[in-house]
Amino acid sequence: MEHNRKMTRGIQCVRAEGEEPDINALVTGLNQAFAQFKTKHQSEVDDLRRAIDEQATQAAARQMNGNHDPNAAKLDGGGVKVLRTAAEFQAHYAGKSEGREEGPSLQDFMRGVAGMKSTDAVLASMSTGTDSAGGYSVPTKTMPGILSALVPASSLMQAGAGIVPMEAGAKSVTTAAIDTIPTASWRAELGNVAESDPSLRAVTAAPKSLACIVRVSRELLADGTDVDRALRLTIAQAFAKELDRVGLMGSGTAPEPRGLRNTSGINIVSMGTNGAALANYGPLLSAHSPIIAANAPAPTADIMAGRTLLDFEGLEDTTGQQLRRPRMIETMQFLPTSQLPVNVTQGTSTDTSEIYVGNFSGLYFLMREAISVQLLREAYAKTGEIGFLCHVRADVVINYPQQFAVITGVKPAV
Repeated sequence: MEHNRKMTRGIQCVRAEGEEPDINALVTGLNQAFAQFKTKHQSEVDDLRRAIDEQATQAAARQMNGNHDPNAAKLDGGGVKVLRTAAEFQAHYAGKSEGREEGPSLQDFMRGVAGMKSTDAVLASMSTGTDSAGGYSVPTKTMPGILSALVPASSLMQAGAGIVPMEAGAKSVTTAAIDTIPTASWRAELGNVAESDPSLRAVTAAPKSLACIVRVSRELLADGTDVDRALRLTIAQAFAKELDRVGLMGSGTAPEPRGLRNTSGINIVSMGTNGAALANYGPLLSAHSPIIAANAPAPTADIMAGRTLLDFEGLEDTTGQQLRRPRMIETMQFLPTSQLPVNVTQGTSTDTSEIYVGNFSGLYFLMREAISVQLLREAYAKTGEIGFLCHVRADVVINYPQQFAVITGVKPAV
């Protein structure tokens, strides 16, 4: 080896003048060294590749499904936050409350609305929560108690339906609903992909007004104990019953939201031209059939009138023993509601009812975040009562109508 004296910019050039066998030996040595390095570090390289792949997969999942906080409410419908439990209501509204102090009770808040002696917290919430109609928005720290009381009072929410809080200021929300599951098909090289029906459709939900009047004596409101619990239950049950009715049977004619019964695409299973009484669990299995055929989520609950539930409980086999449920529906919830009529006309029968079958997590109520309470000053003054107009805005959203079925013409047992 000799140094080349023609060097530029301080770079030293080296020229190899070895014999050919020396060069071959050098290459062989380099190959051996590289092979040893690869063997020694291959496991670390493989681990690194697996870690990168896992991170990429998780990032794609978050992008598709939204960021999932294990302590947050479940995300349905492509990132829509659906609240279903007391813990989810509490967590959601806790994030919107300023400060850590406990919020006012509903009783204290309504005392403030009525102009009675109140706390600084109530006065502060009333000063920031007024509306154009003279009502006061229930504080965010008080709302979870009311919404939590909705769940046991609502058959739909017990079955898995939820509440989607609507962002302040928005007048409507557009969500994507599923019409049909697209059909996948094999294709040849350069061949066309077979087309199927449109899969998604836009559903625009605009909350409609729902209101009730709560009357309470002035003395009870001022001095009564346990009034807070009674007020929460009273307001929650009034709203829950009507939300159940419109969620199941709402006409869709303004100002009423559209419910399952009047939604295009829902499956209908008839008990016959003139209806029929229940003899077994066959109608429920028949309701599963079109849901399964539509590749929809398996049903988890059946909602029915109380009369129908008692008829199911009274089914007997040939030996007089209570009829056992088929395995497919053995763990399903049978939920009664007072909101389904038992005097529906089908053919010549005027005493029929209906059963709603499905996975009710695909139904939710789009709701304004605050309930408004307005004082009715003069309406009940003669009786020494105070009237409160309680007002909420809500609409019904159904994600995939074909995951539900309605059994019509259910007559009472003989």
